[in-house]
Amino acid sequence: MPGRILLSLFLLLIGAPLAVAEVKPERIAGRWAGETLGMKRGIPITLDIVACGNAWCGIKVEAGDKCGGTALKVEFVEPLGDPQSDDLLFEGKLELAPGNAPYMVHAWLLSATDKAPLMIQIRGDTGGVYREYRRSFPFEARLERLMDAVCHAPQSVSARR
Repeated sequence: MPGRILLSLFLLLIGAPLAVAEVKPERIAGRWAGETLGMKRGIPITLDIVACGNAWCGIKVEAGDKCGGTALKVEFVEPLGDPQSDDLLFEGKLELAPGNAPYMVHAWLLSATDKAPLMIQIRGDTGGVYREYRRSFPFEARLERLMDAVCHAPQSVSARR
């Protein structure tokens, strides 16, 4: 009898689907603020990330909560980690100032833990291509979600790259 119970439990466990986190790229939407890291450390940055076509646009929030231009445009790439993880990878372009070369970026949406809030880690490099295995990045920032986005993507922003 105990053998049958153990066999039944074993069959139930191997037949049950693994718990898989729901992939929800829309979790990136909201107001995000933080500072740059790395080579240009300590510069404050605030972005309202909103849907724009099939991508996500980060509208620069300027002094006095004024909505500026579109600084970030990323598309969802893939979930990260094991099947239970809900961390996500986005990639795209960041243009902080007109006339400067844009950064090709990867943005990681990292789930909240008991030690850290929900955050976005952004790393980028100029030169038209994101190179994962650099020793340092010209742009790096860590942003925390503050609230829902207030700014909206301009109507002229398309989802094309």
